Amino acid sequence: MTRSVAPPPLARAVLPERVDMVVLDLDGTCLDFHQQLHPRVEAAVRQAGERVPVAIATGRMYRSALPWARRLGVRAPLICYQGALVEAMPDPDPGEGLAYGRLISTETLDTAAAQLAIAVAREHGWHRQAYVDDNLLCEEDRAEARLYAHVGAVPIEFVDDLALAVAGGTLKIVIVILDRDEALRCRVAMTDALGARAWVTPSYPQFIEIASPRAGKGPAVRRLAADLGVDLARTVAIGDAPNDVDMLEAVGFGVAVEGALPEVLDPAACTCPPPGEAGVADVLIALGLAGA
Repeated sequence: MTRSVAPPPLARAVLPERVDMVVLDLDGTCLDFHQQLHPRVEAAVRQAGERVPVAIATGRMYRSALPWARRLGVRAPLICYQGALVEAMPDPDPGEGLAYGRLISTETLDTAAAQLAIAVAREHGWHRQAYVDDNLLCEEDRAEARLYAHVGAVPIEFVDDLALAVAGGTLKIVIVILDRDEALRCRVAMTDALGARAWVTPSYPQFIEIASPRAGKGPAVRRLAADLGVDLARTVAIGDAPNDVDMLEAVGFGVAVEGALPEVLDPAACTCPPPGEAGVADVLIALGLAGA
């Protein structure tokens, strides 16, 4: 059930008096679709990170999220793959190269569920991809694959049979569909086919993500808060898409990006401007975690 009144904009919101942790989505929240980071957001996140733990919770692969975490000065563990993987930042930071920190938790998608999702995608002619050992796997060289690889800034590894490639496990399956109406049909079809065996959610409208039902940004944020000794009631999260809903529900103060779907606005205490207008910076400044 959704609320009948949309959450207020940031300027009219009743803000928490104390914040002990901030959790940020990346795409559509900190970054726009062209992978641009507003300088005000970068500066504000860095300042906030000097005051409280700042964490990133993203659908991205670890190798794709790591460069942005470094640029934002984030030191808290990275929540990746829709919460299916939580991994510490590399310590010590070796510089710009790819490095891995301590693995904190994983939630693998059941092999049979992953293979069923692949079969449904094949039946409809939808582009499908999987992830093994933090590598992006595709079985066809399509525009959809190249779009995703461009957004994530990751290489593609092509395999002959994606279903065989995930036999040893995968953190998620993603279906990439450029037509939004068809992507909506895909979300319904995957939900109907997989039921309780998987969590199906869009990140971008074009990306239908399929992960373990035990995954999710919300559960990962809860575990991270417990590990850090942080009170969830004093945690702020900012997100823009359906894959952020459980995260906004988990914290004491959730912020949705303006223009988000009603299902995202429903658990939010207020809204903020989109990435191109540095909405995340506005929130952190309003909370007293960064300077104007």
